[in-house]
Amino acid sequence: MSGPIPLFPVARVDPVRFATAQHRPFTGMRLHIGRSDIARVAWVPRINSFALPAPACHQGWSGLGAGGEITPTNQPVSCRKCQRLAGEPDDPAQHILFALPEPSAP
Repeated sequence: MSGPIPLFPVARVDPVRFATAQHRPFTGMRLHIGRSDIARVAWVPRINSFALPAPACHQGWSGLGAGGEITPTNQPVSCRKCQRLAGEPDDPAQHILFALPEPSAP
């Protein structure tokens, strides 16, 4: 009896080499998830307890970064949650989307 025929080639990844390769581009940088805002980098234990870059604000995303889901950048942080977590003031250039009604007097 033979084993199943693989439909797709399986690439084996060495966790140590992958984690090391992720540290080089993200150390001292910020990151993009796809085309989202720019987030701060936090190092999160993932593969065999090796730390990989992730958004500090815990923004959800899929993958480990191997497929290019996250990319390093040196642009300033634009993620409002990351800014607030770091104690930075709100961006004064952020415009109000719509005016809220004033509360009525009792």
